[in-house]
Amino acid sequence: ALGAVQSLEAAMKCTVGLRPVAAALALAAVLTPAVGFYLPGVAPQDYARDDLVNFKVNSITSAKTALPVEYYELPFCQPDTIISSAENLGEVLRGDRIFNSLYQIQMRLDEQC
Repeated sequence: ALGAVQSLEAAMKCTVGLRPVAAALALAAVLTPAVGFYLPGVAPQDYARDDLVNFKVNSITSAKTALPVEYYELPFCQPDTIISSAENLGEVLRGDRIFNSLYQIQMRLDEQC
C-alpha cells in the first residue's frame, strides 16, 4: 500500500509540472490567427444593385448513359457566338463543358413577366 501511495504522489508531481505547459499551449492555440485558403471559382460573388448576371450552361448527363452531352448539341436556343467559359482548372479536370447562354438577369430589379 505504501508503494501505491508513493507512485500516486510521483504521478501528481508530474501532472503539476505539466499544468503550466498545458496552459501555455492552450493560450497559444487561442491567440494564433486563423489561416484560410481560397479555391478559385468557389468563393461567392458579390453583386450590387443593377449588376448584370450572365447565366452559363454546362454539359448534361443522363441516368441512362454515362457520357455527358454538350448543352448545345441538344435543341436549345443558343447565342450567335458560343464561348467556352471554364473558370478554373477544377472545372476542366471534372470534365465540365461550360458555355455562355442567352439569358441574364439584373440584380435587385423587380420586373413582371
